[in-house]
Amino acid sequence: MANREEAENEEYERLKNSKFKQQKLPGWRPVPTITSTTIIFFCFGVVFIVLGIIILVFSNQIEEVSYRYDEECKKNKNSDNKCTITLDIKNKMKKKIMIYYQLNGFYQNHRRYVKSKSDEQLHGKEFTLEEMKNSQDCDPAITNEDMGQSKSITGKKLEDGELAVPCGLIAKSYFNDNFTEWKIDGSPITPNEKDIAWKADKELKYKNTNHLEKQWIDMTDEHFIVWMRPAGLPNFRKLWGRIEQDIEANSKVEVTIVDKFDVSTFNGKKFLILSTVNAFGGKNSFLGISYIVLGGISIILAVVFIIGYNIHSKKNK
Repeated sequence: MANREEAENEEYERLKNSKFKQQKLPGWRPVPTITSTTIIFFCFGVVFIVLGIIILVFSNQIEEVSYRYDEECKKNKNSDNKCTITLDIKNKMKKKIMIYYQLNGFYQNHRRYVKSKSDEQLHGKEFTLEEMKNSQDCDPAITNEDMGQSKSITGKKLEDGELAVPCGLIAKSYFNDNFTEWKIDGSPITPNEKDIAWKADKELKYKNTNHLEKQWIDMTDEHFIVWMRPAGLPNFRKLWGRIEQDIEANSKVEVTIVDKFDVSTFNGKKFLILSTVNAFGGKNSFLGISYIVLGGISIILAVVFIIGYNIHSKKNK
């Protein structure tokens, strides 16, 4: 036993007096020179430019078709708020083809808007009206009247003064346009609307309550889940579904839209977008251009360092 205690004491003393504990580890402090600095800037510049070119090449391989439909539907929709648009596909689009809706001029990043929801309620927990008012999670859209909802998903009438399920400004502004009928060159197709939301959101964040007669929307609906994740910029697009077949060149895609989401109140715009994807995602030339610009700046700085050093050396001779 004594030998064991002595061994433990020796180990303790060894660790106590180690270079790590006493902050005596050897260190390396690089001393920048004009040569090393120039080489570093030049190498970073080349790497950034190469990455930028690669990203731009992949981005240019994306086939994308965009159609602004809010003005079209405003003029031509029928009594059921339905209108039909036609997208002209000039180049072949290979599956899977992503279907997005895009909103311009809608600020989902406003602080009050982003805070106006109850995560616990969205997870299926039930609250009283007083509890929700005291928590101020959904302020200022708390009751069914605040939300503009009068009927539950089961068809039951909702009382104006009752707590809305779900409540909050994000849920209140839910994008409720629907793209119902799809045809490619006259042949009907059915887009896949499943697996459009993040897996973590579907499995961990959103659940219905035990009283569906009090809910005005299905909180496990993936379109609703996608909407509830706020965008960071005023012009954004959100995934609506996928077309899981190729669309040949010079085809026409007809889409019937149920037009309910009003953008005239904030001078917004609505678009329907079809886009292919690759390893770098959808079409986005901004990232590639940014890398090329940054790489160019790095190389210019490297050249400036060399010129400045030569001028300084000549003056000191």
